[in-house]
Order: sequence, then C-alpha cells, then structure tokens
Amino acid sequence: MSADITHLETRVERHLREYSEHRERFEVSRDIKDALAAGRAWSRFLAEFVPDGTTKNAVHGNALRHR
Repeated sequence: MSADITHLETRVERHLREYSEHRERFEVSRDIKDALAAGRAWSRFLAEFVPDGTTKNAVHGNALRHR
C-alpha cells in the first residue's frame, strides 16, 4: 500500500463542508427545506464547540439528530 494520504477530514471540517453545501443549495433553490437543512448543518457545526452534552442538546436539540 503506497497510497499517499495528504489530509483526513476532521468531524468539524465535515460539518462545515456540509453546511456550505446546504447553504449553496438553498441560495440556488430558495426552498425552505434547503434553508432548514442548512440551519441544521450549521447547528451541528456549532455544537462541536459546546463541551457539555446537556447544554449541547438543550441548545441544538433535534439538529444533532437530523441529517
């Protein structure tokens, strides 16, 4: 195996990428479903910086369970 791995995406980077993709989709479609998906993705990204599980669930709630 001589595959060169230059970068592994972290969970935070994945959440930010997913948010960007959803936001771009919304900017084109202007559909509320795309806006909600972008909001949930943004919430998942922000939740990475909240250390306490109880607080994380209280603030971000369902956004952490939806994809």
